[in-house]
Amino acid sequence: MRSWIHTENLKFLGPNPKPEQKAFIDALRPPVVVYEQALDLYIGSREVRIRSFPGHTGGDSVVLIPDARVAFGGDRRNTGPNSRRASTTPWIAMLESLSKSAVSYTFVPGHGDVGNAGDLTAFRDYLVTLQKAVADAQSQQLAGDALVKAVMPRLGRQYGQLAFFAVLAPANIAHMDAELRGKKAVPRPQP
Repeated sequence: MRSWIHTENLKFLGPNPKPEQKAFIDALRPPVVVYEQALDLYIGSREVRIRSFPGHTGGDSVVLIPDARVAFGGDRRNTGPNSRRASTTPWIAMLESLSKSAVSYTFVPGHGDVGNAGDLTAFRDYLVTLQKAVADAQSQQLAGDALVKAVMPRLGRQYGQLAFFAVLAPANIAHMDAELRGKKAVPRPQP
């Protein structure tokens, strides 16, 4: 995963990045500390717990500060997700786990406003609804634009108020379709 800073960031630039873009990515310094599942650090008497929760990407980390009851991670609040590199089932499990184990914490997401465990539950519910709606459309033999068109109203009734919904939801539906069909390339941690 240490090399992902180069390989995964380069993918965002498309198939033909400009030489200066590639040079910028190549110049990024990889992390000097790595871990697989968990890392506990102590800054004076303050404990900092770093946990691996793959889902949104293959290498999501959540940072928990128990004495302050604050968690950094959990991704988004009141915003539609970018599921391009996501693996939804572990993402749902991560959100479920965090919303129950850190119920009284303040959550500082990667995107959006500061929230609480209820916001994680709401975000998890969006992913569950998306997964179910796409699976239902697939069971009706829908694919491509027809599948997106069928799922958008169902998703929009419940989640249309999310920031960036109109922009991100069609892509989320297409990504979920590919994921459920086993055709989605999701980065996986290297052993």
